[in-house]
Amino acid sequence: MRLRTGRLRRGIVAVALVVIAAGCGAGGPTPPPDSNPRYGQIPEDLCEQLEFDDVFGRFVLDLAPSHEDGSDYRTERTYWRERCDFGAIAPDERFATALGEFQPSGAVQVRVHHSVAGAVQAYDQDVANYIDLPEETGPNPATAELTGWWGDSGKSLQTALVLDPDDFTLGDFAASQLDVTHLIRHENLVLMVYAGAVAPTGDTAEAVTLLHELTDALIDETASHLDR
Repeated sequence: MRLRTGRLRRGIVAVALVVIAAGCGAGGPTPPPDSNPRYGQIPEDLCEQLEFDDVFGRFVLDLAPSHEDGSDYRTERTYWRERCDFGAIAPDERFATALGEFQPSGAVQVRVHHSVAGAVQAYDQDVANYIDLPEETGPNPATAELTGWWGDSGKSLQTALVLDPDDFTLGDFAASQLDVTHLIRHENLVLMVYAGAVAPTGDTAEAVTLLHELTDALIDETASHLDR
C-alpha cells in the first residue's frame, strides 16, 4: 500500500504560513518611515506567473499531478500579501519510501509593506514565530543566517522528525518528515518559502540539502516577478 504524503504535510503548511498581522519584534533599531518604498503592489496573478515547472526541472523534479494548486491574495491596510502553494514529485524514485514517492511541497508567502518600518516589524515577528519558537520545540531543529541579494536580513530553519512505523499500517520502515523554512526581508519586502517532504532517514542530509536549494531557487523566482 502506498500513501501520498501531501496529507501528512497539509496541516503543517497551514500552520507554518499563518499571517501575523500585528506584534512587535525583537530585532535591531527600526528605520524611519520610507516615503518611497522599493517594492510596489504584488501582482494579483503572481502565482500564475511563477515558473514552478522550470524551477523543479533544475532539481530533476516534476509538477506533482496530485497536487492541488492554491493561492490567497489579500490587500490589507498596511501591506499586500500573496500565498502560492506548490507541489513536486521525483520521477526517478529518488528518496522514495514505503509511504510513496519523494514529493516536496509547500508554499511561497510574499508580503510587500507600505513602509520599510512595517516590514522590519513583520520580519522580526516572523523570526520569533517561525524560526525562534520552532528552534526551541521542533524535532532536531537547526537554524542558520541567510545572506544574499537581500543583505543579511535572512534566517533559515530545518527540522527532521523520524516517523514511527507504529503510526502506520505498512510494516517496518525508516523515514523522516523533513521541513525547511527560509525567511528574508529586503527593504519593504518580507518573503518566506516553506518546503517539506518525507525521505528515507538514511538520506536525510542529502534530501534536506535539496530542499534548501529548492527553497533558495523559489525565493529568486518569486522576487523576479515583483515590481522593484
